[in-house]
Amino acid sequence: MPDKGLNKRIIILASGFVIAFFVSLFLLFHDTTNYKKDVFVNIKPGMQTGEIISVLNEKGVIDYPHYFYFLAKLRGLDRELKVGNYVLHPNMSASAVLDILLAGPNSKQIRVVIPEGYTVEQIADLLSEKGIVDKKTFLELARTYTPYEYMKDNNPEVKYKVEGYLFPDTYDFLPNSSPKKVMDTMLKQFNKEFNAKLRARAKEKNLSIHEVVVLASLVEAEARYEKDRPIIAQVFFNRLKINMPLQSDTTIQYVLPKRKKVVTIADTKIDSPYNTYMHYGLPPGAVGNPGIASIKAVLYPEPNDYLYFVADSNGNNHYSHTYQQHLQKTDEVE
Repeated sequence: MPDKGLNKRIIILASGFVIAFFVSLFLLFHDTTNYKKDVFVNIKPGMQTGEIISVLNEKGVIDYPHYFYFLAKLRGLDRELKVGNYVLHPNMSASAVLDILLAGPNSKQIRVVIPEGYTVEQIADLLSEKGIVDKKTFLELARTYTPYEYMKDNNPEVKYKVEGYLFPDTYDFLPNSSPKKVMDTMLKQFNKEFNAKLRARAKEKNLSIHEVVVLASLVEAEARYEKDRPIIAQVFFNRLKINMPLQSDTTIQYVLPKRKKVVTIADTKIDSPYNTYMHYGLPPGAVGNPGIASIKAVLYPEPNDYLYFVADSNGNNHYSHTYQQHLQKTDEVE
């Protein structure tokens, strides 16, 4: 007699395969792509299939990451993947996404590296040279744009409201992007990097985010080496504590028409609210856009009682407690 139980199991198994086959076809070609929205994805050297799928899933490009992983492995995505920039769309089919990734980069985005310490004007020059933004329009918006509450200090003497908040990093932008969109990307990155822990630390030190950014911009401009950042930050705190002018050449350089190798005595008499030789306390705004290391140096300075520092020809700083010692060290390094 035929084994009815065995036949039943075979039928169930076969049915399962058929269902799985049609589900696979559905997932492979299921496509509700939103072509009105572009999603930019950067595939970096060394990225694994799992990392790529996480990015695609987070950005809404794919709906079924586990199934996509299976197909990606089957089609050899990890062996054939080409690094670069891709333009994709939300809710694409697995097949469509794989076709694009295996074909190679399809984005016309321009990669730009914003160095730590660059001023708004230097950033505008760089972006303009690469054809990303119109310099004049960018600078006009930079004077007043304050999308985050902590940027609204209401000081009319601030040259550029976004100065200090355009986070130095590597970005990908389309040619002829709107200045607002470019700024929003960089400001969003600052907002992310200046995280809850750093904000709590700023509050603990009784500093506003604006004050941290201004001080960090000075540290960024004064320190060439990592070891000097927290020391210089504390020197500035020491000066502020005794109501001594910060006397930072970087604030003079910020208002000069063109940067100089050496700031002169005449330069220190320039009539500007940014002149920290003539005015006590912090300048009204940042003098550049600091990186996270300089921000952390301000929030976690290295305890010391120095009041002066001078850099030698290699960029190493030498510290002093008194002005007399400072003059001696200055003679030694020149």
